[in-house]
Amino acid sequence: MLLVVDTSVLVGDLLRVKGRERLRDPRLDLYLPEQMLAEAHVELPRRIRAFSDSAELNSNERDALLMMSLQSIDNNVAVVGAEIYMPFGDEAYARCQRDPTDWPVVACALALSAAVWTNDNDFLGTGVPTWTTQTLQSWLDRHK
Repeated sequence: MLLVVDTSVLVGDLLRVKGRERLRDPRLDLYLPEQMLAEAHVELPRRIRAFSDSAELNSNERDALLMMSLQSIDNNVAVVGAEIYMPFGDEAYARCQRDPTDWPVVACALALSAAVWTNDNDFLGTGVPTWTTQTLQSWLDRHK
């Protein structure tokens, strides 16, 4: 299944063992616009700090989780260069009325004829298919 991953979903899955397993699933071809990779690199350490407070992780464990997460992105998510999705930028921006900052994900989905994996309702109505984590996991469970 061809999916463009919303940064929030990607970061959330990286923080969970089950999520990292899902990212490795060979039935999923995962893509991320390069513009959103930069966002993931900013968001991931912030979320790890917040997560580590509740999970009581020490600094070595936080660093290990960050390195494991970055490695998981490298191994399981193809980064799509801006030259691929920018031709769809204007159309995607016009479709992202709820949150204009989502346009690179929509543009990438349009360029690749892919669906978007997101838990964010702002992608509804953009004209691209969306999968939530729950519906995606349900599909994976049914199609072993």
